[in-house]
Amino acid sequence: MMVKRQLALVLVSTMALLGVACGGGEIPQADTPPPPPPAETTPPPAETTPPPAPTAAAPAPEAAPAPAAEPAPAPKPGKERIVGQWQFDLSGEPRAAAEAEAKKKAGKDEKKYAALIKETEDAAAGEWVEFTADSMYVSHITEKGKDKVILKVKYEVAKDENGAIVMKPSGKDEISKKEMPKDLEIAVTFKDDKTIELKDPKKKMTLVFKRKS
Repeated sequence: MMVKRQLALVLVSTMALLGVACGGGEIPQADTPPPPPPAETTPPPAETTPPPAPTAAAPAPEAAPAPAAEPAPAPKPGKERIVGQWQFDLSGEPRAAAEAEAKKKAGKDEKKYAALIKETEDAAAGEWVEFTADSMYVSHITEKGKDKVILKVKYEVAKDENGAIVMKPSGKDEISKKEMPKDLEIAVTFKDDKTIELKDPKKKMTLVFKRKS
């Protein structure tokens, strides 16, 4: 019995040795992990030259001051502005009066009314006045196509301010040879350099004149 047990142990041991021999020799060793790669070394940052500090911009040259505007010339006095020739303008009160007179004469006759107005306009176109540099007032009309002076008298400027003058005839009218009324005054207003309004002391209405020259 003892012999059988020993024999069995020998068989087991022999089988174990055979099993090892059939495995191809040495027992493989466990895989060794590869060594870690060498750590990458970051090169030190290159030295950079700091940008130059900004320099202050040179101040712009100061603009030369604009030349002072020349003051507007003082307006001429009325006694100088009035000098020249002035054409009568049939407008305003004179025209309204002429139309009323023509309507009164013509009644419902439109042709007659138109003829009367045309006659008045033609007469007005031939009327003009002149103020000379030596203070003479000359009144003109056109008669039968010819110029005719109906009044020529010396005048004095009694008032000259704010675009208006007041004139007073002095002495005699050289045409009629009559003495002018001493209390007569004629007011003239400048609407602009080319238009004046003259108050007719006889007709009691404002007359408009446009500069001819």
